[in-house]
Amino acid sequence: MKKFTRTIWVGILSALAFLGACNSHKGLTKAERAQLVRERDSIQEIITQRENSCVYGSPEIIQQYGQETQRLRTQLNEIKTRLEEDDAKKK
Repeated sequence: MKKFTRTIWVGILSALAFLGACNSHKGLTKAERAQLVRERDSIQEIITQRENSCVYGSPEIIQQYGQETQRLRTQLNEIKTRLEEDDAKKK
């Protein structure tokens, strides 16, 4: 009887997990995607401007400028990854 009850319990939990996965959010909404695209374009423009500019100042200022540029690149990569994952989910 224990084995039968355990089998039924596992089956019920599996069915609930399956239903939860089927009804979960399927990706980004159009508004979220549009916001990410705008943010991506904005960051790309900022990085382009930063790469084409000359920085003068102390080594600390130059290092801080480089760190900020690297932070922007990391943020850009995260946005691109999120958009690619959303594209993959929709296919």
